[in-house]
Amino acid sequence: SSRLWISAHCCLRREGKMRAIFAGGRRRAAVSLHRARLAKPVAAVRFVAATPKPASSALVESARKLRDAFHSHDAIAEIAAEADAPVDRTASLERLSRELAAGEETLEVKVLDKALDASEGGRKTVSITTPLGPGGGTPVRTVKMCLPNVEDISKIISKRREGNWRIEKPEELAETLEKYLKDKFVGKGSDHVALLAAWGPKAVPDAEGEFAEVAALMALQLNAYKAALKSAKEDFQFEIHRAGDGKECLVMPPSNFALLGLKDAFHMLLQGFRVLLVVQPRFFPHFQEVQRDFEECGLPKGMLELVPGITPEADPEVLHEALKSVDRLQFTGSSAMFKSLVLKAYELGNLRLEHAGEVSGLNKVRLDGVSATHPAAAAGSAWAAMANNGELCTSASLVEFDPKTGDSAQTVKSALEAHTFRLGSDPTDAGLNVLLRDSKTSNLEVLTEEPAGGFREWWEKTVLAVPQGSAPNLRTNQSLGHCIYAPTIERALSAGVKEDASCIYCVGVPEGSSGPWARAGTTGCKLPESVFGGMKTHTFAVAGDHDGVGSVQTLLNTVKRRGPNWRDQEEAYAEYELTETAEDLLEFLNPRDQKTFTKTISSVLEIFSAFQPEVSKPYGGQPLVGAEGSSQLVTLTALRPARKNLLIPRGVGLPDDIVKVALLCEMSPLRELPVDLHMISGKQAGKLRVTDPLKSFLRVVEKRLGWKLHWHDDYEQLTTAVRSAEYPPYFFCIKDKHLLPIELLTSVAEQGGYLYEGLPSDALSLFRYVTATQAWTVSCTEGQVDEATTCLQKMWGEVGLRAEPHAPPEVVKPIQRDDIGGGFGASNLDDKDWGDLSDDDTSSDDEPDKSSDSKVEAKKPEPTPKADAEKAGGAATTKAS
Repeated sequence: SSRLWISAHCCLRREGKMRAIFAGGRRRAAVSLHRARLAKPVAAVRFVAATPKPASSALVESARKLRDAFHSHDAIAEIAAEADAPVDRTASLERLSRELAAGEETLEVKVLDKALDASEGGRKTVSITTPLGPGGGTPVRTVKMCLPNVEDISKIISKRREGNWRIEKPEELAETLEKYLKDKFVGKGSDHVALLAAWGPKAVPDAEGEFAEVAALMALQLNAYKAALKSAKEDFQFEIHRAGDGKECLVMPPSNFALLGLKDAFHMLLQGFRVLLVVQPRFFPHFQEVQRDFEECGLPKGMLELVPGITPEADPEVLHEALKSVDRLQFTGSSAMFKSLVLKAYELGNLRLEHAGEVSGLNKVRLDGVSATHPAAAAGSAWAAMANNGELCTSASLVEFDPKTGDSAQTVKSALEAHTFRLGSDPTDAGLNVLLRDSKTSNLEVLTEEPAGGFREWWEKTVLAVPQGSAPNLRTNQSLGHCIYAPTIERALSAGVKEDASCIYCVGVPEGSSGPWARAGTTGCKLPESVFGGMKTHTFAVAGDHDGVGSVQTLLNTVKRRGPNWRDQEEAYAEYELTETAEDLLEFLNPRDQKTFTKTISSVLEIFSAFQPEVSKPYGGQPLVGAEGSSQLVTLTALRPARKNLLIPRGVGLPDDIVKVALLCEMSPLRELPVDLHMISGKQAGKLRVTDPLKSFLRVVEKRLGWKLHWHDDYEQLTTAVRSAEYPPYFFCIKDKHLLPIELLTSVAEQGGYLYEGLPSDALSLFRYVTATQAWTVSCTEGQVDEATTCLQKMWGEVGLRAEPHAPPEVVKPIQRDDIGGGFGASNLDDKDWGDLSDDDTSSDDEPDKSSDSKVEAKKPEPTPKADAEKAGGAATTKAS
C-alpha cells in the first residue's frame, strides 16, 4: 500500500542519513559501521499485517466519553434526579422558624483561622436583622459581626501568595468537593433552603428552585472534572487544566441570589484558585456554615476565606485592597456594579486582572401574531415581569405587542394586570408565588408610555408595553432572556434564533385552539437541561471572561487536550480535507506550522463532532394554562460562533495567531460571522499602508471570509470605535494587554468586553475559544413535544451549521511496527570509535561522497548465513591486521 511505501521510504531515508554521517568521517568509524552491517542484527523493525480501518479517531471517541459524562441524556437525567429531589419541607420550615426566632447573636469572623477583634485596628462592627420576622411580621432576630480592615485583606492575599497555598493533587480536590456536594449540600438541602428563605428573603418554592439549580450546576462541573481525570488515566486524550493554580480570585454574590456566589467559589476551586469570598452581611450566617462544611470535608484552611463586606457600613478601601491584588474577579450581579469594580482595579494599577460577570440585562417578550389577551400570552408575560419581585437578571422590562391583532398599549395593560398571583409576606407560606417586602411594590404595573426617567431596568414588578416597530424598544444584544409568542412553534423559533439573547423561549399558540396551552416568559428553563448567560460576545448582558452557567465552554475550562507525545504514532486520527481558501491561508504560515496546525484543525473539528448539540428530553416548566400540569420545555443548547475582534499594532506585520484564527473561521462547521480586524497604521504620505504578506492576507480574508477591516491612525481612534461598538468588544490574540493604553482597556471594560492574550494551543481550548452557547427552548404541551423536537433539529441544520458541510474525515491508523528486541546499547558493538567523529568533518549532506555507491551493502545480493559468518570473520581479521 502507499502507506507501507511511505514508511519504508522513511526507513531508507534514515539509513541514508546515517551513511551520510559516516561517509565523511574517519576510517575507523567507517570500519565500525561496516562491521555493524555485516553482523547479525540485534534489533529490527518489521511491518505488521494490515488491520481493519478504524471507524473513528481515538480523539473523537474520548471526546464523546467526556461529553457523555455530563451532557448526555442519561447524565442529565441522573443529575436532575438528584438536584430536583424534594427536600424535607417540614425540616426546612422548622429550620426557617429557628432562623427567624427572636434573639441576638455575635458571629465570629476569622482571617486565616484567627478571629478578628473589633476593638483593634479600627475595625467596624455591623448589626443586621433578618429581612422579615415570623409570619412576615417585624424582624426580631439580630446578628452582629466584625468587618475586616485593609490590613486583614492584605494579609489574606499576601500570606497565601507567599506560601503558594494550593491543593497538590487534582484527585484530592475532586474527592473533597464531591464529598461536600453530596454530604453537605444535597445532604443538607432542607437547611440551605431555610437559610435562603430567611436571609434572601425568598418564598420557600423560590428557595428550593435556587438550591436545585446550584446543586445541578456543581454536579455538572464536578462530572466534567472527574471525566478529565479518568481520561488522563485511561485513554490519555484529555487532562486537567488548572488555570488558576497559585492565583487569587475574588468572588462576590449578587444581593438576591446568595448561592450563585457558592457556585462561583466551587468552580474557581476546581480551577485551582484560592478564593476570597466577600459577601453581604445578611448572607454571612449562611456562608459561614458553607465554609465550615467545606473544611470538614477536607478543604485545607485558607483555600476559601470568607469575610463580610458588601455593605454601606464597610470601608470601601477594604474592597479596593482586594481589587488591587487579586488575579481574577468572579461576579454575578448588576452591570453597573461589575463595571465599576473592574474600572477601580484598573485605576489601582491591576491591569492584568481577569474578570468575568453574568450581569443584568434588558429583556423583552415579543407577541408576533398573538394578542396579549390570549390566556397563555397574558400569563407568561405577567410572570416574566413579576417573578422574584422583578429582580431577576432575566426579568422582562418590555412587552412588544402586535397592533395587527387589534391590541393597543391599554389592551396589554388590562390583560396583564388582570392576571392573578398569590402574594404574601410570610416566608413560611410555601404556596406563595411572590414574597412581598417592605421596599417593593405589591402589584404588577404595566406602563403604556415611557416614563420621565426613561426606559431602563426597573428592578421591580414593572414592564413597558410598546407596539412593534416603535420607540422606545430594545435589541436583544442587551438581553439575557427573550420570549416569542407566535401562532406556530416554527414561526416563533424562526424569529427567536435571529436574536442575540442568551436564552430564547418560543411558544406556539395555535389559532382557534381551545387549550390547554403552554406558556413561558423571559426565564424558566433549568439546569442541567439548559444553560444561562452563554452568549458571550453577542450580548451586553454577559461581561468579561464569562462563558455562561452550565455551558460546555464553562464546564470544560478545567479540561484540556493533552500535548503531542508518542501515542500519536499509534492512535487512529482524523484528517479533514482543507477548503481551497484554507489551503491559501495556510501558505501564510511557516512550513512547520503548516503541518502542525493542519493537524490541530482536524482535532478541533473532531471536538466539534463530539459536542454536536442534541435536543433535550422534555422537562417541566411553568404551569399550563387551561388545564392542570406543567408546560413541557424542550431545549437545544446551540453552539454559536463567537464575535471576534483582532488587533494588529503598527509595525507588527502579520501575526501567526491571526492567520490561525482565519483558518479556524474558514474550517468551522458553524455559520461563522465576519471578524472585525483593527489595524493601527498612521498616515504615511507616499507609502503603501501595508505590504506583503499582510497585504495579500487582508485581500483573502476581506473578499473570501467577509472580514471587516478597520484602519485607525492611533489608539485614540480605536478607543472611540470601541465605545460605539454594536456588540461587546472582545479582542482575541492580544499580546501583553497590560501594555496597551489605559484608555483602551477602560473602554473595553465599560462596554462589557474583554482582551484575551495569545491563542490556545490545544484543540479543546480552541473549541471553547471560538464558540458561544445560545439556549433555544420551546415551551409546549405534551402533544407538541415531537413537533418542537423536529423544529429545533431543523433550525439547527438551517441556522447553526455551515451551508456546505465538510466531507467526512479520513480516519488514519498509523502503520504498526513490531519491535523484536534490542535498542540503543543492546548490542555488544564497541562504541568507543564514536568519539573520533569530529563536528568539523564534512558529511554527505554538505557534499556528495563519490565512493559511497561502492560501499552500500544493501545493493548486493542477500548472503547465505554461512557466507555471512565468513564475511564477518574476514572483516574482523582485516580490522586486526
